[in-house]
Amino acid sequence: MSLFSFQKGTQRIGAIIDIGSGSVLTAVVASKPGDAAPTIIWSNREHAPLKDIDSIDQSAKSIMTTLVNALLKFDVDGRRALHEYDKRASISEIQCCISAPWAYTVTKTIEYAEDSSFEVTKALLDDLVESALSKTQVELNENEAASQLGLTVVTRSTIDMLTNGYRIKNPVGERASSISLSHVSVVTQKYLTEHIDDLRHKLFSDITLHKLSYILALYSVMQEIAPEQHEICLVDITYEATEIGVVREGSLTYSTHTPFGAFSLAREISAITSVPLFEAFQYLHSTEPLSFMEQLPARQKEDVEAVIEAYTNRVTELFHETGDELSIPRRIYLHTDLQSEPFFAQIITTAGTRALKSTPEVKLVTPLLVDSVNRVAGNQNSDTAMLVSAMFFHTQNTRRSFEYL
Repeated sequence: MSLFSFQKGTQRIGAIIDIGSGSVLTAVVASKPGDAAPTIIWSNREHAPLKDIDSIDQSAKSIMTTLVNALLKFDVDGRRALHEYDKRASISEIQCCISAPWAYTVTKTIEYAEDSSFEVTKALLDDLVESALSKTQVELNENEAASQLGLTVVTRSTIDMLTNGYRIKNPVGERASSISLSHVSVVTQKYLTEHIDDLRHKLFSDITLHKLSYILALYSVMQEIAPEQHEICLVDITYEATEIGVVREGSLTYSTHTPFGAFSLAREISAITSVPLFEAFQYLHSTEPLSFMEQLPARQKEDVEAVIEAYTNRVTELFHETGDELSIPRRIYLHTDLQSEPFFAQIITTAGTRALKSTPEVKLVTPLLVDSVNRVAGNQNSDTAMLVSAMFFHTQNTRRSFEYL
């Protein structure tokens, strides 16, 4: 059954968990049928300590500690806020979005054709899905880094289907000479999901928990708030990772990431300039993000420029890795925290220009989200990652069902 199945006319209350690369968000969200957007009852983001991290294992342990702290705060303050909102309301669903590098989103497209027309049957579609799942498993097994992480599938969904080149929601019983099926699998690190499941059992008893990747949620929400955009590249920059999602003909076809983000960049700037890490991080959160470099000695300025150039090259490499022979779509939608948008928009524009050999059209996700979600009375939240998760919770019953494992 879909996460979003609910009795007509009822209000759904969701506990939202967003596990980023360097922070954890928790929120309480109310979704009412017919409303354009959800109501944000309460939200809080806990940041992992800003410190030097030598390995992804250290980062993972830091995130686990942050997750515990975030859920303990939710258990007190979140529940209190829900009671004040509606004394009779109770949480019925938990939605957990997991960002890179803790989650991988793998899309496989299977093509089937015959010389003469054939009837599309459920058995045929099931076979195509199994073929996609097998290809996904082979890819993960061949990826040495991924295979060492102990991955487990948490979400599956057929996100697109074409018969004779036309998109049909339910082709069973129709006749066709060709069919194309795109199937997405979300895989996460097993120890992370076990930790989440254990915390859910302790704090939320028997409430159903659904886990998915953040890039899948972002893609799904973009279909709602910008439905006319069919060829785009999604970019999500978090504290310790940068992830992209390539959307072609309205379908998420490929996703990849590099484990380097805003905190990672701040660490290197801090080491060069000898300023505290928090201050270096604040350099990236300014309407004039590179102005701090004007006061640096020449050598330090060169070193900081080299760090920014190295990160730009990382993003350029991501843009070349699209899962096919095509370049990324020219229109890029950037999502990052609100205050760092000016800094990263410059980098994304430069990296996109290098990959495309022409200037891309870089759009910010934030204005679309703020306009869509904050139009509901009382919503004044600028945590855009939270708004994405809340909108996903509110809208996805209108699009497709996901199989949560």
